[in-house]
Parts: sequence; C-alpha cells; structure tokens
Amino acid sequence: MTSTNRSRPEYRPLAPDLHGTRHWLVTNGASAEDRVRVSLALAGLSPMSMWEVNDPTRHGAGITFHRVKERTFTDDAALYAAFDLALRDTTTATIGLRIYVLGSEPFIWSIRRIAQHHALAPEAVQVQHSGTLQRRVYCIHCHAFNDPVTRNVVACCGCGRQLLVRDHFSRRLAAFMGVQADAEVPGELPAISQPYL
Repeated sequence: MTSTNRSRPEYRPLAPDLHGTRHWLVTNGASAEDRVRVSLALAGLSPMSMWEVNDPTRHGAGITFHRVKERTFTDDAALYAAFDLALRDTTTATIGLRIYVLGSEPFIWSIRRIAQHHALAPEAVQVQHSGTLQRRVYCIHCHAFNDPVTRNVVACCGCGRQLLVRDHFSRRLAAFMGVQADAEVPGELPAISQPYL
C-alpha cells in the first residue's frame, strides 16, 4: 500500500547538475544497481570528490570513478564529522558546490541536514534513497532518536514506550515520527511486523 501522506519524501534518480563548478558524491548503503547507475550518470562531472563509508558487510564494493578524490570512512559518524568540517572551510564550501547523496533515508537526510546547517541551497543538494528501508524514528514523547528501526512498533531507547512508527516524515529532524502505540489501552499493541527491511 502506498502512503498518501504528503510529508513522505519523493525521490528522483541523481542527475548531473551542469551549473555546478565542483561536485561531491556522498554515499553509504546503496544498492549495487543504483551505485552503477549513479557512477554512469555522474561520470563526466569534474572536479568530483567521492565520500563513502567503506563497510563491505553492508553494501559490498564502492562506486568507482576515474580521476576523482576519494575519501573513505569507517562509519557514518566519521563521514558526518569530516563532511561538517569540510563545509565549515570557506575555501571548499563555495558557490557552485553540488552534492549528490545516495543511501538509506537516515543517511541521506543526515547529510542534507548538515548541508542546510551550512546554508547550502536546497537545490545544491540532491538526495536519492537506495538500499535498506530501515528508518530513524523520533519519539515525540522524550525526543530520542531510535536507529535503525525495521518494525512497525519499537521500544523507544529513551523512555521505553512502545512506539508506533508513523509514515509522517520530518525533514527538519530527518526522521519518522513515533507515537505511543498503546496510549489508549495500555498493553494493547497493533500486530507487529517488519516492513522496513
């Protein structure tokens, strides 16, 4: 069933922005098919920098470009920190920078949030979901973030409440909303499934 919720992001395939003067591809957890398609679509862009989490247990080999500056990281946190630092540097974060982000929703929206924090225009950052459907869930009760969520009901890591994972997505928080699943009848939960694998 497709959601009619208008907050749910809609994604288009990443495409080269020829108005850019420098290009960064940032990726983690993307499917092999999407990695190949993106490498072909963006192959002619120059100068290109590649930012990737190198975790073969999650997504196998990385994207390969010729004549690019490649930066690999051990995990998301290391990439986020380096990305944030690079955007603070006024010599690298200038007008004309275009960022292409490919990966899971928590990953792509985390990158987008960092870029927005450094005042990059929304049109300068393209995002495409690829790979796992795991979600980041924000608890509306205690404000904790829960990662990675694969079930429709999850115990909050902050307050312990059983949260129903809503299809409402907050771009500001880069997360789906979680509300107490048994608020009306304590202990009465909906059927639990794993729709976000």
